[in-house]
Amino acid sequence: MSLGPGLVGSEPKPADLLLHRKRSRIADQLKFPSEGVPKNWKGKDWQAYKFAMQMVFREAELMEIVDGTITKVTLSDAESEEKFDKKQTKIMRLIGMSVPSEILHQIRDKMTGTEMWEALCDLFENKVNKTVKAHTIRRLRDELWTVKFSPGGNMNLHLSKMFNIRTELQTLQYAVDDIDMVEMMLESLLAQAEFESLK
Repeated sequence: MSLGPGLVGSEPKPADLLLHRKRSRIADQLKFPSEGVPKNWKGKDWQAYKFAMQMVFREAELMEIVDGTITKVTLSDAESEEKFDKKQTKIMRLIGMSVPSEILHQIRDKMTGTEMWEALCDLFENKVNKTVKAHTIRRLRDELWTVKFSPGGNMNLHLSKMFNIRTELQTLQYAVDDIDMVEMMLESLLAQAEFESLK
């Protein structure tokens, strides 16, 4: 196993493993360049990605086109239609540049930015396919029960991750009761002395 300089071929120390995990988590977090479009999104934490993209659309005055409030049919002249088409292309570019290639392959056949956004929402909110929805609910529920707090980790980030998963489940019309959430949070604390009094 190679974790960095001086660790090739040697047994890694716990502190080195912890540092490696922290670096991996930092590398996996969403990045927001100056234009605000999320980069480095790997298909996880749909709610955070969706919120970030909605803010980008609002700032660029594209949200009414993205959500279908304004359509080409409602426009009155050719100049407005041309601007509308350019905005649709911009929406497609913003979405296409922010998703990983395996997700882009599933939505790139759409003809407008509005259709592309709708397909992306359907893909992650599973409104259409009941089998995919059931599988996603099961995966998220299992993830919520098995997530563990890392020793020396950031408790706020840990709890945020758990509540983000709960929010994703709520989006899929699956309720996690408060009492179950409390139990999952306590179970996620592992056997660490500072948390034993909470259990």
